[in-house]
Amino acid sequence: MTEEEVSKLYTRLALQYEAVLGTLISKHLIFEDFVPGIRKDFYDTLNEDKLREFGRISEYGSIIRRYMREMTSDEFVSLTELARQYSDESPGYAIQSWMRSRNTMEFLRLWENEMNTVFDDEACKELIKKAHTTSLTITPSLWIRETHAAGMFVKQGKGGGVKANPEIAADFHLWLDPKLRLGIVRFEQRRQVQKKNL
Repeated sequence: MTEEEVSKLYTRLALQYEAVLGTLISKHLIFEDFVPGIRKDFYDTLNEDKLREFGRISEYGSIIRRYMREMTSDEFVSLTELARQYSDESPGYAIQSWMRSRNTMEFLRLWENEMNTVFDDEACKELIKKAHTTSLTITPSLWIRETHAAGMFVKQGKGGGVKANPEIAADFHLWLDPKLRLGIVRFEQRRQVQKKNL
């Protein structure tokens, strides 16, 4: 990478990072109290010298995704609370409706295969097959029990509900909110146009 390319990449990373951080705060996926520390860690470790070492990285988005994962990895998000914000139906029914989609199941399968070493992919394939050939309803509890999934957990009783890793919660959120989904699609289209123009 040339000096100019490194400088442009650094600027784009910083702008993108701030935008992502703002979104995570507005969606209550991270607490504002943590922001100064998160921001300091990011800028301390990502400087122009480091970027020169990352010359082999073809897309700055991969760096942002890595930092997003680190920022939110310990904070599971309540799917139950998300469902309550968007649906008049019971949260459990909204979550089951999302899980009824073959695309959702394939998304969860991809995530688990990448992030969970004990995930039972064969049990997952069988569950997907059963769900689409019988009247089987896949619930988070069934999903976790049958496949050893780690991306979600269910807590019973008062204050209970379904919680998920932020990446899984983001997929559920996009399913619940078509306006947000359209915003993401438009953002990605603008980013692709900008990329072509550089």
